[in-house]
Amino acid sequence: MKFKHAASFILCFIFVLLSTGCVTTNVHKFRMTASEAPEVHGANTQQASHSSLWRFTGKINYNAETNIDITKDVSEAPDLDRLFDVPIKFKDASYKMGGLDFSGKGDFLYKASNFVIGGGLGYKDGIYSHLTMGANYSHFEFGVFLGGYNQYIDIEYSGEKDGDSFDSHGHDVSTSLFAGLYAGFYLEKFFANLSVSSYSPSPQIEGIDLDVPRITTAYLTTGYRLNRWLEFSVGGIATFIDTSEGNSYPGVTGGVSIYL
Repeated sequence: MKFKHAASFILCFIFVLLSTGCVTTNVHKFRMTASEAPEVHGANTQQASHSSLWRFTGKINYNAETNIDITKDVSEAPDLDRLFDVPIKFKDASYKMGGLDFSGKGDFLYKASNFVIGGGLGYKDGIYSHLTMGANYSHFEFGVFLGGYNQYIDIEYSGEKDGDSFDSHGHDVSTSLFAGLYAGFYLEKFFANLSVSSYSPSPQIEGIDLDVPRITTAYLTTGYRLNRWLEFSVGGIATFIDTSEGNSYPGVTGGVSIYL
């Protein structure tokens, strides 16, 4: 008798599963703005042992304006809790990226012997924060970082679900983890930096989380420390989108930092 109940339950479960899978959400158009990953770097000079510094930076960034086709690479998030969510089929999906923007950031770094730990809070199309850990020597430094990125996005989509049409165009906040590494070289008042960071946006359609391509950005900058308090920098930006076509696009950046 127990075997019959168990068999009936399994059959009902399979039926519900198959029935649910018959409903499909067809998305005819999906657009979302996406930003380059944030930049993080070290002290840009040899920092004295057992000392701390505060730095405030403002930058102007320009990246080539482009629409990145992600139609083949976007899907529902691979989450077992979403076993009964309807599948989504995309006909046309893309990132809207690039343009002129401003970014600002405050950093704190503390050095004990050669070991450095710190953090930062900044703005780049949204609020981001991070923790930093690395090493600082006489002419070079390196480290890693991990943080959260609350990006303000414009999102637009239209389509149909089970015979009913839907259309939405508005604003949202995409909350993501971002991580990366940096390395720097400096000689007297000149310095050069490489910073690479990466994150995945987290948009939703009709309440369903999407798994969209990862965005990785590399910043290669050089600069000059005018005095104890003031620093200038310029450089190039390369952004890579993790799609089947391997999309990428360039940019430039420049800014001023004030040290306390």
